[in-house]
Amino acid sequence: MTAPSPTTAFRERLDTALAAGNATALTTPDALTAATELARMVLAGLSERGSLADRRQPGDGAPPTAVLHLLGLFHWYRYLGRDDDGHHLDRVAASWCFAALSRQGVGTGIPAAALSDVTSVQASREPAQTPAADVVTALRSHLYVLVAELHRHQDRRLLEGFLRTLCTLADHPVTRHGPDQDDVMTDLGRAVLLAAELNLEGRRDLGVEVFREVLLRPDDDSLLRARYRLVLARALQARVTRVGDSALAQAAVEKAELADAFLRTVEDPWLRHLAATTLGATLLRRYERFHTRADITAAVDAFTRAVEAAAGAAHHAAALSNYADAQRLVDPTSDEELSKAVNASREAVRISTPGSPGRLRFLTVLTNALRMRYDAFRRPQDLDDAIAYGRECVEASLPDTPDGVVFRTNVANSLQYKAEAAENPRPFRREAAALLEEVVSSTAGHLRVRLTAARAWGRLAAEEKDWPASEAAYRKALEIRGAMSQTHLEPADREHVLTLFEDLVTDAAAAALQTGRAGAAVERLEEGRGILLAQMADDWDLEALGRAHSRLAADLRAEDRRRHEAGLPVSRGGADDGDQQDTRHPGCFDALARVRGLSGFESFRLPAPAGAPASPDPDPTVLVNVSGHRSDALVIRTRQGRDHVEVVPLPGVTPEEVNEQAARWWDGDEAGRSTRLAEVQVWLWQHVVGPVLAHLGHSDPATPHTSCWPRLHWCPTGRLTVLPLHAALDPDTGTCAIDRVISSYTPTLRMLRQAQRRAAGSTDTDDRSITVVAMGNTPGERRLRATGRAAVDIATAYGVQPLVDEAAAADRVAAELGRSAWAVITAHTHVDTDNPSDTSLLLHDTRLSVAEIRARRFGDGRTGCLLLTCHGGFAGHRFVNEVAHLGAAFQVAGFPHVLSSLMPARDHIAAGIARRLFTPGTAGARHLRRIDPALALHDAVRDIRRLVPRDPQLWATYVHFGPSRPFDPSSHRHP
Repeated sequence: MTAPSPTTAFRERLDTALAAGNATALTTPDALTAATELARMVLAGLSERGSLADRRQPGDGAPPTAVLHLLGLFHWYRYLGRDDDGHHLDRVAASWCFAALSRQGVGTGIPAAALSDVTSVQASREPAQTPAADVVTALRSHLYVLVAELHRHQDRRLLEGFLRTLCTLADHPVTRHGPDQDDVMTDLGRAVLLAAELNLEGRRDLGVEVFREVLLRPDDDSLLRARYRLVLARALQARVTRVGDSALAQAAVEKAELADAFLRTVEDPWLRHLAATTLGATLLRRYERFHTRADITAAVDAFTRAVEAAAGAAHHAAALSNYADAQRLVDPTSDEELSKAVNASREAVRISTPGSPGRLRFLTVLTNALRMRYDAFRRPQDLDDAIAYGRECVEASLPDTPDGVVFRTNVANSLQYKAEAAENPRPFRREAAALLEEVVSSTAGHLRVRLTAARAWGRLAAEEKDWPASEAAYRKALEIRGAMSQTHLEPADREHVLTLFEDLVTDAAAAALQTGRAGAAVERLEEGRGILLAQMADDWDLEALGRAHSRLAADLRAEDRRRHEAGLPVSRGGADDGDQQDTRHPGCFDALARVRGLSGFESFRLPAPAGAPASPDPDPTVLVNVSGHRSDALVIRTRQGRDHVEVVPLPGVTPEEVNEQAARWWDGDEAGRSTRLAEVQVWLWQHVVGPVLAHLGHSDPATPHTSCWPRLHWCPTGRLTVLPLHAALDPDTGTCAIDRVISSYTPTLRMLRQAQRRAAGSTDTDDRSITVVAMGNTPGERRLRATGRAAVDIATAYGVQPLVDEAAAADRVAAELGRSAWAVITAHTHVDTDNPSDTSLLLHDTRLSVAEIRARRFGDGRTGCLLLTCHGGFAGHRFVNEVAHLGAAFQVAGFPHVLSSLMPARDHIAAGIARRLFTPGTAGARHLRRIDPALALHDAVRDIRRLVPRDPQLWATYVHFGPSRPFDPSSHRHP
């Protein structure tokens, strides 16, 4: 049976809706998509001279006039059957469809009640307007209806049809060479911004995709291509603002530069203004991402040209305001440069139309410039003016609009400055906090704006000692930041997002402690640290679910895939993922609820909360939280299958003090080095490690060579992660923490639990199950003679073939690692402190980066990995709470135990460590299944310390990541 043609099917849809008196049937995404297909059919039948030729559509049989008539009836019946705010748009669309038919000589079939509207729109038409212009206006009116419906439905198929129809309209000869070109191109620009707005967190943007396709088509019209590039640049810029993708920031500037190079010489001043403005805006966004001063200089130059092109025009005020917004960033310490911005923004406000939305935006730029000048020179009038202008904007706006969010944020910023200078700061703090709470609660604002507002609200509440409000604000900030760092971004961009307010997570935990909720403090630390690791850990959890419950895992994977294609982040099913769209997708929550109802999966995709069931662990875990509000050690012990948190206050620890001690430890100046390092060790003992060990009852040194060493896991935060807590020195006894306990480290509590589970799956270790990589000779690097020989000797002892130099190709190394329980890797590293995910092992053919290692699936059966490298446990000083180093990457990839170094390691000492671990004495190689990684490294490091007691960096650099004890089947209890 032959399917009905599109027009026949649509006519049947209309007849059915009318017969049932059901106008709602014409408001669905399917109905709107079908109507949009009719609009494209009308365009296909529109001749270059503007007539709707009476030629039938291929495969349809209906002439274009009949199709336009159907489209008019569709909007007319929608108008009659609705009484909501958008029904007037349907009335306008229907009127223009019928008016266009009249101009084409078709007057029959128009509803009598619509004739007065047709007369009205015909009277509004300019006398010289062509019949084709009426058709274009009719189709544009249909698309305006779609804009309103897209806000309601947010349907991707409808959005794609909308964008492609608008592109077809812009590309039609009637529009391309007619008077409507400017209006249609303006519609096009608004459309791509709408596409970005409707797809807030998605990995795809239909506006970007559609316009990239358009630019790939061959076209000799250079002017039109330049205008398309402007539209694409604006689409890319909108995506940068929304999701922070650095590649898009670069692409936006490139497209804007190409368009500006062509359009800056055209006669039309509007096009010159538009090109220069778009270029300036994209450069400004790129500056915000990379902070390259040249971008600000170029942006100011572009906006200056835009001002010149706009002289005397209605958009002159907007051009001045854009210039001022960039000019204020030229030199924030220069009165002259800041005054240029203030004066330009004042002039923009002066010449703008009173009461217009544009004027409020110009006032906001003025408030920013005034506040910056106040910050530099402390002139009270600047701040008072900024507050007054900002309040004017707030009073004229609603909080649930994008402009309203920006206005409230700016006033709150000014009020915080006022509170700092006021004798009575409370009224200003309270006013600022109320505004910030509105911003955080509004879904109209960009996530970054809401994140900044939530953090500021938390701090203001803390200053007022309103700790419940502070905790709520910080928690909201963590949720928003998590939503910003989704996996559709490249690792470097996710890391950039996660460095926004590094102290946010520790402040959130401190606020929870101030309310007496130690368990909540642990949860905040788990939610806000190691987010990249957690995203990888989700995959491990799903694999474990697949082994135990394959059907349920398949359901969840299907739901994840659907959300991914829809541009939504994988949900963790919390109270608020920072994404209001989740409420429209209950399927994922149903699947998560079923998973969490299974034994052993109660905490699936959740951070490790205090009190949650845990596997037996005789050793405590110590989370050390450092905040400007307060600092504490949170000691977590497992008793009767549950976690219990004990709080050890650390009153002498502040972020500033930790930063100073870290700087002293890493200072390369040889003058006074020994004394300086010893002072750092003593500080660590007196303020951090000593109080914790006293609380645990480990104040006295343990018996040397005991087999019953007490053990614990350290989980430091902030820049404590770059300090060796196990090297803390008791000045009274001259002994270190390493003389009292075996210290292991973990990036997060969740990572420790996962490592414990994986260790339980690696008990059947063959004594030949070891991979040895010996990259002793790396071009451009010093030769690793000692560790290279040690690695080869270890391979010989276990009877395996080492991967030496040329044999150590990345793919082969990865394959061997997936087949072995243990790994020993000798190689140089490339440390990228700006993008830790790019930190790499230097292998023979290429680099093996942290991001690539994290993404590997070495599978079950791994036990441990010894990294004989420099900085294997170091991710730089900027990304301290993401712990994105090589050691953590190997843990995520499958090795529960990783032995590595914080600092540059001496070749001969690292070789000695390796030999002590695997081939001690003359008894040959240790049995792999009997190696106790934490104890073995502890003993080896103590031996090294006896050889070089006055240089702690030579031995304290070696650390163990993972469970403090090897898996003991006799003590394991399945949940």
